[in-house]
Amino acid sequence: MKSSSTAMFWSAPASGEAARILLVRHGRVEWNAKSAYAGWTDLPLDEHGVKEAKMAAKRLGNAAISAVYSSDLVRARRTAEIIAEPHGLSVNIEPGIREINYGEWEGLGIDEVKKAYGEDFFRAWVADPENIRIPGGETFGELRDRASAAMARIAALHPGQTIAVVAHKSVNRVLICHWMGIAVGRYKQIEQKNCAINAVMLSKNRTVVETVNDMCFAAR
Repeated sequence: MKSSSTAMFWSAPASGEAARILLVRHGRVEWNAKSAYAGWTDLPLDEHGVKEAKMAAKRLGNAAISAVYSSDLVRARRTAEIIAEPHGLSVNIEPGIREINYGEWEGLGIDEVKKAYGEDFFRAWVADPENIRIPGGETFGELRDRASAAMARIAALHPGQTIAVVAHKSVNRVLICHWMGIAVGRYKQIEQKNCAINAVMLSKNRTVVETVNDMCFAAR
C-alpha cells in the first residue's frame, strides 16, 4: 500500500548538502492530558501516547530515514524507538533537544502558576518568554540557543540524508520560530500536537520549512 501524497516526498533521500529533518513531538503523557507543565520531569508515555507513536511510525514507514535522534527524556526516547523500529535503526540521544526546564512550575497548570507566582509575573513572562526566566528554570532564549545548536550538529552529520528527530512541544515550536525568523515570543502561534510531524531541509547556509504540525495519520 502506497503512502499518501503528502508523505511521498519523504520516500526519497534528501539531496545535496542539506539534511531533511522529520521533527516529531513525542506522544502523550499524563500531564499533557491535564495541561500541566512537563519540562524536565521524566514522564513515560501513557497508553494513548503509545498509540500515537505507533500511528506516527506508520506514517513515516515509507520515509527514507537514515538515522533517528531523540531527546534524553523517556517520553521522547520511547516515541523515537517506536519510529525507528520499522527501519531497523537504533536511537541516538541528543540532550540538547530536551524540553525547556520549567523549574518550579513543573507539574503545575496555568491557574496554579498564577496563584503561586502572581498574575503580574505570569503576564510579564508571557509577554517576554525569551528573556524572563521561569523560576528555577530556563528562558526560552536559552532553549532556542541550545536546541538550534544541537540541530545544526545533527544536520551536519547527515548531508543528503533524511533523519527523524523526536523532541518536545516547546522545543519544536521554538526551533520553527528560529528557522523561519520569527521572534521566540511568538512560539505559541506554532501548533504542535502530540506526535505532530514537521519537515525541514537544514544546511549550513539555508533552511526551508516544508511542513508544520502534520497530523494526517490521526484521521486514519
